[in-house]
Amino acid sequence: MGAAGESLFSRLYRSLSRRQQLEDELLRQQSRLQEASAQREEMQRQVERLRGQQRQRGDEQARLQAVLGSLEDGIIVQDPNGKVTMMNGAAEAMLGGKRAFWDSALGTLFEQHRSVHETEADLTPLAESDEMALNNRILRAQLIAIGADSGRRIGTVIILRDVTYDALAERLKNGYVSYIAEDMKRPVGVIKLASELMSAQPEDAAVNRRLLEKLAQNVDLLDQLALELLDIARLNAGTFDVAREPVDAETVIWSVVNGIEDEVKSRGVDLLVMTRGLSDVLLRGDATRLQWALGHLIRNGAEFNAEGGYVALAARPETRNRKRYALISVSDNGIGIRGEDLPHIFERFYRGGIASENQRQSAPRGLGQGLYVARAICEAHGGYLHVQSRERVGSIFTMAVPVSLNRQMKTADAETS
Repeated sequence: MGAAGESLFSRLYRSLSRRQQLEDELLRQQSRLQEASAQREEMQRQVERLRGQQRQRGDEQARLQAVLGSLEDGIIVQDPNGKVTMMNGAAEAMLGGKRAFWDSALGTLFEQHRSVHETEADLTPLAESDEMALNNRILRAQLIAIGADSGRRIGTVIILRDVTYDALAERLKNGYVSYIAEDMKRPVGVIKLASELMSAQPEDAAVNRRLLEKLAQNVDLLDQLALELLDIARLNAGTFDVAREPVDAETVIWSVVNGIEDEVKSRGVDLLVMTRGLSDVLLRGDATRLQWALGHLIRNGAEFNAEGGYVALAARPETRNRKRYALISVSDNGIGIRGEDLPHIFERFYRGGIASENQRQSAPRGLGQGLYVARAICEAHGGYLHVQSRERVGSIFTMAVPVSLNRQMKTADAETS
């Protein structure tokens, strides 16, 4: 009995001991699970924090790119090796795209300062370029090194500023008075000479009609210059407008041709004229300003030409986009317009370069306001002024003015009423 009880209690004790071990192991497993769950929760919180930081950095980067994109200045960011990592819209427009960077003077500017590896601050200016011509613009560039807290250079930013108009304004400021004086010099000289010749004649001498004609022509030139300058002032003030009166298209053309023909021929240039279908066409506008605009195109064709060249005027009515126009094209076989100047010739006071040194010596000088005002006149009439040109081949200016009525329709309307 004693031995059986001892065996029973021994088995019971071992059973209880294993049970305790199992309970202890279960508690240990539960503890590990709780620790693992806590770790998972902490990891999840860390992941969420990282995601939040990433979203925040993404938002900040988007805001930064939006700000940079809205700037008029061009911004180019590069890594330490010079790879372009960001270029805002203004910079792309100035360069014509990212691929143009290394082919431009900007690539050379970066290479000159590639060896700078240490910086004095977060942003350290390295250099500022002189004015450089890029993509038909005049630009100025500033190169800035981006530094880390350790002072190591970790990138580069280039700030581009379009100074095209500033350069033109500076050129205009330096030469404005001399250009006006030069435009006035010839007519004033002719008026003075004609006046002296007429004053030297006896009081009872017959009127010298030739001298009177010369006086009238050159007074008209001075009056035209004054009108141009006044029109420019009105354009700047936003008050420019034209008269709205019935104008005979052929009368406009032939009054210009007859008044300018001798001037063109005196340069050794032929003036060719061909009109078709305009005998009954009426325009509604300002005859004086239309004549001035057309006269400027013809005069340009003669001035930027060589002896033996020609200026050809061709005019006809034509329908474009369901609208009736009087199209007047003025073409020449002169020096043409350089490719880099062509996008700017209708800008105020723009005076482009000349194709060669020989042509530069004989080329006219002036304010450069003619084509600017001529286009404004065409647009004020509801028309347009376009140009096509090839250097050393010639130019074609197309002037379009909307047709009001033809004379037959106007007469018929009057008879009906």
